[in-house]
Amino acid sequence: MDIYKFILGVIFLLDAVFSRETHLNSNGRIPDNTSSGLPKANQGETSRIPDGRTSDNASSGLPKANQDETSRIPDGRTSDNASSGLPKANQDETSRIPDGRTSDNASSGLPKANQDETSRIPDGRTSAKSSSGLPKANQDIASRVPGVLMDSYYACGDNMCYCKDNVAVCSGHQHLLTYIPKLPSKIKQLTFSNNFLPHIKYNTLSNVSSLTHLYLKANNLTFCSPVAFRTLTELQILGIYQEKKITYGLLYYCLMGVISPKFQELQLIRLTFIGRSRKTYFFSALRNSPVSRVIMNSTYIDYYNHTDFAQLKNITVLSLRTCWIDKMEFSLNPKLIPKPIPTLTELVLSENALANFPKFCVHDKTMFPNLKRLYMDNNFIRFMPEWGLDCMKHLEIFSISANPLHGLEGNTFSRLPNLHTVFINDNSGSAFRIRDHAFNSSSLLNLYLRGNANHAHHLYGGALNCCANLEKLDLSKNHLYNQSNEYLDELFATLTNMKILKLSNTGIGSLPSAIVRRMPKLESLDVSYNHISWWTDDYFRNLTSLRTLNLASNQIATINQNSFSYGTLQDLSELDLSYNPYSCSCANLLWFARLLKTKGFTKKLRVFPNKYTCSTPSDWRGTRIIDTPISDRFCLLTPVISLIITSVSIGLHLLLLVISLVYRYRWHLRYFVYILRYHHIRLMRFASEGRSYQYDIYLSCSEEDVDFILENVLPRLEHELNLRVFLPQRDGIGNKIDSIIENMDASRRFILCVSNTFTVDHYCEFEASVAYERILSERRNLLIVILLEELGVVNVTKTIHKILKDDDYIKWGSSEESVELFWLKLIQHLNVSDEPRS
Repeated sequence: MDIYKFILGVIFLLDAVFSRETHLNSNGRIPDNTSSGLPKANQGETSRIPDGRTSDNASSGLPKANQDETSRIPDGRTSDNASSGLPKANQDETSRIPDGRTSDNASSGLPKANQDETSRIPDGRTSAKSSSGLPKANQDIASRVPGVLMDSYYACGDNMCYCKDNVAVCSGHQHLLTYIPKLPSKIKQLTFSNNFLPHIKYNTLSNVSSLTHLYLKANNLTFCSPVAFRTLTELQILGIYQEKKITYGLLYYCLMGVISPKFQELQLIRLTFIGRSRKTYFFSALRNSPVSRVIMNSTYIDYYNHTDFAQLKNITVLSLRTCWIDKMEFSLNPKLIPKPIPTLTELVLSENALANFPKFCVHDKTMFPNLKRLYMDNNFIRFMPEWGLDCMKHLEIFSISANPLHGLEGNTFSRLPNLHTVFINDNSGSAFRIRDHAFNSSSLLNLYLRGNANHAHHLYGGALNCCANLEKLDLSKNHLYNQSNEYLDELFATLTNMKILKLSNTGIGSLPSAIVRRMPKLESLDVSYNHISWWTDDYFRNLTSLRTLNLASNQIATINQNSFSYGTLQDLSELDLSYNPYSCSCANLLWFARLLKTKGFTKKLRVFPNKYTCSTPSDWRGTRIIDTPISDRFCLLTPVISLIITSVSIGLHLLLLVISLVYRYRWHLRYFVYILRYHHIRLMRFASEGRSYQYDIYLSCSEEDVDFILENVLPRLEHELNLRVFLPQRDGIGNKIDSIIENMDASRRFILCVSNTFTVDHYCEFEASVAYERILSERRNLLIVILLEELGVVNVTKTIHKILKDDDYIKWGSSEESVELFWLKLIQHLNVSDEPRS
């Protein structure tokens, strides 16, 4: 062991000497071509990067093919300050899992201002024209502190820094600041970045001995005294970022000086080591340290050497994201069983160059017996062994997203009793298949399979069988558009405890019936970006636990009272119906438009009102629904109702017209009806009895002329001429119309005693009409007209005019001679034959 320490000390000494000689070369600056330690071809790639940092392809040391693969790693990676190493999508999901795991920002241990300082490019910084009222030099310093309000900071540290509460930031002075100034005694957190601090000597940190958090970024560090950090006895977090001339010996000496019993977290981010060999043996300086979290992101190392990290006796979190690791070695000697790391609970290997799944189990012994979280996203792993995780009995979260996996076999996770969350998102393998019972696990609660397939048949129908306790499933961006209801029934058959289901952008054209039948506890459903246009009226009625529903960007044109029950709308806390092609007509959208005026309902709608617009009619295309005139009053006159009202109006007008015509010509109509009625009777009588009449004369006169007729006309007709005369006022009984028709039909001839009172009497006019019609129909001389007086012009009706137009009438005289003449003419007319005319 002493020999090992001696050899290690010699190596570090030579490394430090080499580092110092390099630093003194070319006026203290390292030549561009030698700084990287790469071959000339790779140095050429590096030299083209404006800020002197090596590019991802050049610094990786990978062959060009692998470099190309590396350059194609998705751009959804986390910032440098995050320790999880998950792609952003997975980080967002993981941060919401209530397992006690730290959030992405918190995992680094940095305060938010310092996290931003670590990860952000200075293009988002605040303006140098600060309102703080400080001198311009201090304003310039302030302008380089991203994400803070300068009004709340004050100048400190020889006017070279900004302070607030227990935080100080000294940033952006380059060669103008070559030391750490004295700060107020209450300062506990210091960010010292983009200054010139090449040497950290034994007394460099004497002004800030009470610090608990120290972040050193881009200060051209080339030398570190082994005792430089010994004065920081309260130090909890140490961060070293973006140093381009650092050596492993320098880092060893820096860490050797960290003796604080409270030291918890070490952050080594974006470091560029000098020399070809990139090892991690500098961690031996922390073999007795209490450090529990090591964040070593975006720092190139050759491979994962388990022996180096096994020296960290208290480590719980190890993040090696974007370190270009292409293999993991747990033991250099195949016969030697490596030492496990029993304290490690979180391991991040995301965004590396791993092509093979690491053998975490060596000789049936796990290297991480208590590991709970394992992240292996954005690598090049093609095959995941069915037994690859069997030895990690305490594993709770596993993520292997964005890998070209070929498939998952059955029972891959069945031997992990504590596993509750699995991420397998965005796998690019064209032959990717998830076979039956792949997720056979009674402990699995959260499963993310987002964006996994270029085919519709990558997910076998029985893949989710035997995971009955699953509560969250994300199948977004998977092709399900050709799958039948039977397939979905089989896929969801055992998911009776499902609470959150995401089927966004899967191509489905209708809501799966399996959701209603299999998932009574469902609380959140996302089916956005699909082709759904309708669902059955009672679809959501039985989903009584549903609180969040996303139907955005589908083909929904109609929302009516049958779309959602009242209870469903009351229970929902969030509803998204945006970006749908609504048909803005009263028939399709009146109920929904009325609902949108309810303040309590619109609070539940996402992106309301701007993203709720009309697609039809064309005049309203792009118009917000709330801006259309659709309302109860507007829709009162719908096309159907308008047609009904128009029809009724026309009908009423026609009815009034008919009534008026009927009233005006009521006698004619009654006459016509009775004529039709009695024509048949008369014909029947003629057929059986021949032409026999009950009366010789039917005498018609007005009520006012009855007395005159009874006194002057009727006696001579009946007594002298011996004629049978029917006078309605004397002989008529019962219904007058019936009596008139019946008795006129029973009379051989008709005598009309016309006067001014006759023309205005409706019964007299009716009798005249019957007599005239009979003349026309029988073509006989049946009618004798007696004109009792001269008629007024206004009293001559159409019927009277027809009867008198031939001047074939007898006038009643006022003298005896005229009376005698009247009787002579009357007798003459009575003697004229009444046989039908040819």
